Amino acid sequence: MFNELLLTSPSTPGPLNLHNKIFVMDHTDADNVKPTKECHKVHNVDESDILVGQFFCSRDQAWYFYKGFAREHGFSARKGTARLEVERNVKTQEFCCSKEGFRVSKVNTVNHQRAHTPVTRTGCKAKVVVTATNTNDQWVISKSYQKHNHALCTPAMTPFMRSNRAVSKADIDEATTLKEVGVGTSQVMNYLTQQAGGYHNVGFTHKDLYKALQRGKAKEIVDGDVNALIAYFDYKKHNDHGFFITYSIDESGALHNLIWSDSTLRSDYTCFDDVIAFDTTYKDNLYGRPIMPIVGVNHHHNTIVFSTAIIAVETSQYFEWVLQNFLEAMMNKSPISVVTDGERAMQRAIKSVIPYAKHKLCSWHLSRNAQANIEFNIEKHPWVIEKGNTRHLWAQAYLTSHFFANIHSTQRYESMNASLAIALKHKKTYLDIVCAIEDGISRMCMNELKEDYLSSHTKPFQITKLVDLESHAAEIFTRESFHAFQDELLRETLYRIEEEIQSLSDECQHYILSKYKEKNMTFEISFDSRTETLICSCKKFKTVGLPCRHQLHILKHLDYTYFLGTLIQSRWTNDAKASAPNYVDLNVSLEVMQMARFAALRSTSINQSIVVNNVRDPQRKQRKRKEVPKNKVEKKIRRCGYCNGEGYKKLTCPQVKLSLNTSTQPTSTDFFEDGIEWTFSPASDDNDLHIS
Repeated sequence: MFNELLLTSPSTPGPLNLHNKIFVMDHTDADNVKPTKECHKVHNVDESDILVGQFFCSRDQAWYFYKGFAREHGFSARKGTARLEVERNVKTQEFCCSKEGFRVSKVNTVNHQRAHTPVTRTGCKAKVVVTATNTNDQWVISKSYQKHNHALCTPAMTPFMRSNRAVSKADIDEATTLKEVGVGTSQVMNYLTQQAGGYHNVGFTHKDLYKALQRGKAKEIVDGDVNALIAYFDYKKHNDHGFFITYSIDESGALHNLIWSDSTLRSDYTCFDDVIAFDTTYKDNLYGRPIMPIVGVNHHHNTIVFSTAIIAVETSQYFEWVLQNFLEAMMNKSPISVVTDGERAMQRAIKSVIPYAKHKLCSWHLSRNAQANIEFNIEKHPWVIEKGNTRHLWAQAYLTSHFFANIHSTQRYESMNASLAIALKHKKTYLDIVCAIEDGISRMCMNELKEDYLSSHTKPFQITKLVDLESHAAEIFTRESFHAFQDELLRETLYRIEEEIQSLSDECQHYILSKYKEKNMTFEISFDSRTETLICSCKKFKTVGLPCRHQLHILKHLDYTYFLGTLIQSRWTNDAKASAPNYVDLNVSLEVMQMARFAALRSTSINQSIVVNNVRDPQRKQRKRKEVPKNKVEKKIRRCGYCNGEGYKKLTCPQVKLSLNTSTQPTSTDFFEDGIEWTFSPASDDNDLHIS
């Protein structure tokens, strides 16, 4: 039966059987199509008698048929008027040409800011009417009129007609996945086009794809961005019993502050809770709210995230709220040291919530601010006076004996900002930001697993003759920590013992070390044989947690073939996370994890009834638009300084050029007397003082 051929989508290129005729889609490249004489001819092939009487199993099947018929004859179809029965069921349905009717005239056409869309309606009368039969719920074409009053398209142009363009669900899902990893819409369109074999086969345009993605995004946050985010967190909390989330709202019921962390991040904090760093420089979202990941360093010297917060304003009150809830999520275990960018509100919050933590300012921000604020009069500069009063937060002499895990700046946080900026190229919703942060955390976890594998299943290359000491260090430390140890081991040969002092109890020995060719630089090391403790005056072990070159020189002097237990910090070893609970099931396949996440994202628009608190979205940040003055100032007319002529200057003055062509050409002195300016690039003054 002919109706069985109508199940094929008309947007799919290829042969279509209509009335015992085979119409083959012209696969000419649509970008290279040029108008032909055929485009301007009106095709009025009246096939009304052939169409009337065709039966279909459903109204949709009749619609697919007419779309295919329209495609093969060079016009676009759309649904027209539908008439209902008494029972409110559709009795008849019109399928007409897309150029049927006329555009409704606009009221305000004078002060219209945007460009008007092209007129597409010509009052075409071509259409078919399908009617529901009383038997077997079939539909039949009862009327047909196929004479058009406009030019029809060539087969090469049919892919651009409205009824032939549709983005399939498979394409939308694939495009959504690519968008989530930071691929732009244009690149996604190029990928789908290449996959389909060309623009004439893809079935939609770039604008169609963009609108389809926007509709999908709008469905995810149909009841608000914040409610979709809370529903997503509720889904995660249901599957992760260690998931922590808390938020606050303002008087209007809008989201104010938010902080969250999952069980894996909280488990990492139990192992590496000694140093944290945070910053609030990233604000690229729809609401202009600062995003504040709280990060640390793992045993591979890589950045790890403990928690993430979004705050309304950068004030000490909100920073205190974040730190208090952060400690609550981490079982009230305070860090030893904190590294920030020097925000005064942060300093007050740290003193209030974690007063016993040692606070350090970011060296990178300090250097950048110095370059921006200081050029002359250093002693009296306000910025210098302020930093002098707070030198205990950045001067090395005040921070030497405090542990900071070798963190000197918040650049670890800045690297995460760069990753977010790549993933979120435009202003995004909170749900997009959370997913981007989770993707970044997933990459960090994967890198950590890779480093664990290399540390436990590979053996580093030894570069010294101290084979036993290097072998013991390779078994204990991670690869990155071992490489730092090797650097110190290579440099221990530059030192020698100048003096050895024996204590009265014969249990403690003191050594004075000097550097090769720098005898004025000495270091004092004390060794307690009873407790096997080595203490060096450089205090690097207290600051970094790894043995210094001076301690290694004494170990070699005492013929130790193994590391002392007092020189091993568990946070830099392969067993740093041995005692921490592991909440990640590594046996779960990646496909299952991806499906669970997609289910969470797609269910946000459905599970809004689960959310008890109906939280409003914050006010979106308005874009700064350039103000155009009502009365524009007339542009100043350029005049020549030589002849006072309009529209040119002295260097392009025709009279000056004419004088150059005469026999009495002016000398260089004449040029200066005429006022011609010669610009030179002055050399930098050696007396200028710049601090970097």
